[in-house]
Amino acid sequence: MSEGEATLIGTLERIVFSNPEDGFLIGSFLEEESKNSITIKGHIIGVKDSQTLQLKGLWEIDPKYGKQFRVKESMPVEPTNREGILSYLSSGDFPGIGPKTAERIFDMFGEKTYEIMDEDPEQFLKVKGLGKKQLISVKEGREDQRGYREVMTFLGSLGITQAFKAKIYAKYGLNCISLIKENPFDLTEIKGIAFVMADNIARNLGFDQNSPKRAACALVYMLEQEAQNGHTCFPRKTLLDKTIEVMHKSTNGPIKIQILENSLEKLIEERFIKSITNDEQSDSRSDMLAIPKFYYAEQRIVENFQRLAESEAFTKFDAERDLIVSQENRLGIKLDEVQLEAIQAALQNKVLIITGGPGTGKTTLVRFILGLMSRRIPSVSLAAPTGRAAKRLTETTAHQASTIHRLLEADNMGFQRDRDQPLESELLIIDESSMVDTLLMDALLDAIPSSARLVLVGDVDQLPSVGPGMVLRDLIDSETINVVRLERIFRQSEESLITSNAHHVRLGHLPELPKGENSGNLKDFYFIRESDPEQIVGKIIQMVSKNIPDRFGFNPFQDIQVLTPMHAGVTGTINLNRRLQSVLNPDGAGFEYREQWFKIGDKLMQQQNDYEKQVFNGDMGRIVACDPKSREVHVEFDQGTVRYSAKEIDQLALAYAISVHKSQGSEYPALILPLTTQHYMMLQRNLLYTALTRGKQLVILIGMEKAVAMAVKNEDARTRHTSLPRHFREIKQLMAL
Repeated sequence: MSEGEATLIGTLERIVFSNPEDGFLIGSFLEEESKNSITIKGHIIGVKDSQTLQLKGLWEIDPKYGKQFRVKESMPVEPTNREGILSYLSSGDFPGIGPKTAERIFDMFGEKTYEIMDEDPEQFLKVKGLGKKQLISVKEGREDQRGYREVMTFLGSLGITQAFKAKIYAKYGLNCISLIKENPFDLTEIKGIAFVMADNIARNLGFDQNSPKRAACALVYMLEQEAQNGHTCFPRKTLLDKTIEVMHKSTNGPIKIQILENSLEKLIEERFIKSITNDEQSDSRSDMLAIPKFYYAEQRIVENFQRLAESEAFTKFDAERDLIVSQENRLGIKLDEVQLEAIQAALQNKVLIITGGPGTGKTTLVRFILGLMSRRIPSVSLAAPTGRAAKRLTETTAHQASTIHRLLEADNMGFQRDRDQPLESELLIIDESSMVDTLLMDALLDAIPSSARLVLVGDVDQLPSVGPGMVLRDLIDSETINVVRLERIFRQSEESLITSNAHHVRLGHLPELPKGENSGNLKDFYFIRESDPEQIVGKIIQMVSKNIPDRFGFNPFQDIQVLTPMHAGVTGTINLNRRLQSVLNPDGAGFEYREQWFKIGDKLMQQQNDYEKQVFNGDMGRIVACDPKSREVHVEFDQGTVRYSAKEIDQLALAYAISVHKSQGSEYPALILPLTTQHYMMLQRNLLYTALTRGKQLVILIGMEKAVAMAVKNEDARTRHTSLPRHFREIKQLMAL
C-alpha cells in the first residue's frame, strides 16, 4: 500500500452524521489494535452504533479537525470477544433477542455461537426463553446478513463505489445480484448512473455487446444527452451515429446496426421515443427523434398561442392616442416611432413579443404598458424565470412581480395552476423570456385564461434557456406572433461602454478593449490582458477582495460577481470558488461536505427547484447559521431564511464564481469575466454577449484578446434542434385550408 493507506478493524462508537440516501457517514471509531478513538468519514452502508467493521481507506489531515480516516471500503466483521458477540446478538438484527437472551446464548455456546447459528440453529431452542419465533428471526437475520455481504462483494467486484453501492442497495435490496445479472442497464433508473457506468458493469459481467437491452439504453441515453445540450429533438441518422460512437468506447467489436435499428423501432413502438417524420424527405433517416414529453410540450405551446390569439380579450382597447399622450406626460418621456408602434401593438393584440438588447428601452415599454392597461384591467401579473429577475422587475416597474414557478403555485406535485385551474390574471408580462425553456413555457401557457393578454419581453440574442428548447427565438421566427424589435440605444446608454460593447458583440464586431491600467476617464468597462491562468486567478482575487472595493466602493459579497464560461479548469467555477472563499471568508464556522466547505457568511446558489421550500434554481443567498454536527445550514435569500438538512446540502453550491449560464436573469453592480483559449469549447458569441449584459455599473474582462475574438466569431452555438417550427407550419397549413 502507498503511504497513507490502511486497513482498520474496530467498533463504530457513535454516528455523528449520516445521509441515508448515499450512505455518507461521519463517526467516531474505536480502533481495535491501537485502542484509539478516531474520526472516520465516507460512504459506509447500513451500519449501527457499536458495530464491528473492517475499513479500508486513507489517512488524511484535515486543516481544521486534524487527522481523520477517509473510508473507501467497509465490511461488517463478526466480533469474537464476549462483549462484541453480546452486542451483535442484541443489535436489533434479530427481533426478540435482547441483552438477557443474548447472555444466555453466549453462556451456552460461547465462541461457537456463529458456527451454531450457521450449521445447526435448531440448538438455540435449548436456550431458556428462546422459542420458535426467535429462532425464525435468527435464521432470517443471519440469512439477510449473508445476503448483504454477498451483495456488497458482488457490487465491489464490478468496480462500483461505496456511494453507488448504497444507492443500489437502497433501491433493490437483496435482489441486487439477480436483477443486475438479468439487466445491468436497469441501473440507469438510479440517479447518477448513466449508460456509460451501466455499460462498464455490463462488460464486467460479460454481457453481449450487441444485446438489444444495451442498444436501447444507449439510444435513450444519447437522446437524453442531446436534451441536456438544449435540443428537444435530434436527427435520427446523427443520433444513431453518436450512439454507435458511445457504444464503441467500451468495446472493440463491431456494433450490429440492424440490432440498433430494431431497438429504436421498438422504443418508438413502445412510445419511449417519438419519431417526427420529415415531410420533405421520404427517407426515414432524415426523421427527427424526440423524448415524447418535449414533443408534446411544443405541440401544446403552439396550440395555446393559437387559443390565446383567437379568443376575445377581456378588455378591448382602441388606438387610445389621447391615453398614450397622457401617459407620456405622466412619465416624462417621449416615445419614438418604434416604441409607439409597440404600445399600439400591445393595445390591439392579445399576444406580443418585445425583444431588444440592453439600453433599448424594454423596461420603459413595460412601465408604459402597465400604466395604460392596469387602469382598465383589474388583474395584472408580472413574472420572470428567476427570483433575481423578478426582484429587478418589481424595482423597475413599482409593481409586484414573482417567479413563474410561484405564479403557477408550484409544489412537489407540480403546478397547481393549469388549464383546469387557470390564473386569474387578464394581463401577463413575462420578463427575461429568453430564459424560459420548453417545459416551463408549456406550463405557463396552459394556465393562462383564453381572455388574457400576454406580453413576452426578452433579448433573443442572449444565451437560450438552460433547459431544452429555444422558445423565444422559435416564436419570433415563426412569423405568427406580433414582434417588436428595439434597436435604438438611448442617449444615457450610449455613454456606457458596457452597453456599446455588448451591441458590438451582438453584431459580430470586436468590443473596444481599453487597458485597465490606462483607461483615461472610462468608468464602467476595463480589459486586463493576461494569458497565464494562475495569474488570472490571482488578479481576480486581488480585484474582488481589494481593488474594486477600494476604488469603486462595491461590496465583495453583495455587489461583485465573478462569471466564468466553465466549471472545470484553473479559471473554472470550482477552483475560483475555493480560492475566493479562502480569501473572502477564511475563518467562518462551518463544515466540509464532499470536499467543499460550507461556512457562515458564504455566498451560495440554489442548484435545483425545491417547491416545498419555495426556492428555485439560480436563487442566491448567504449562510447565516450552520451546525457542524448535524450538517444543517440556514440560508438567507431575498424572500427569507430557509433551513437545509444534511441530506439537502446537495441543492447548494458556492457562488463567489458562477457560470455565465447560471447568471441569466440577474444583473450585478460589478462583474468580472475571465476569458482564455482554455475555454475554447465555450467561447461563443451569445455567451460573451450574455455575460456583458449582466454588468450594470462595472465590467472587467481579464484574459486574452484572442479568446475574445474567438467568442465574437463563433455563432455556431445558436442552433438547437426543436419541433416548434414544425408545429407552427402545421397550424399555418390547417388555417390555409
